[in-house]
Amino acid sequence: MLIVSLFVHFQDCVKRYQTRKGLASLTAQQLMDIGMTKERQQAELSQASFKGVLCDMMVKVKKRGRML
Repeated sequence: MLIVSLFVHFQDCVKRYQTRKGLASLTAQQLMDIGMTKERQQAELSQASFKGVLCDMMVKVKKRGRML
């Protein structure tokens, strides 16, 4: 069960990575439509890396440990 849970979380992290990469192609008007500033866009893009995926994984694992 733990393996399945980790795999599902890894899939979520990869999806988040892909979404962050997609933010790079948005225009200023599209960013305004979704309520995102240029600064927030840059912050999200800085997390669109392998390191960002690992950090997302660790945050979830740490939160999960506190809930037990």
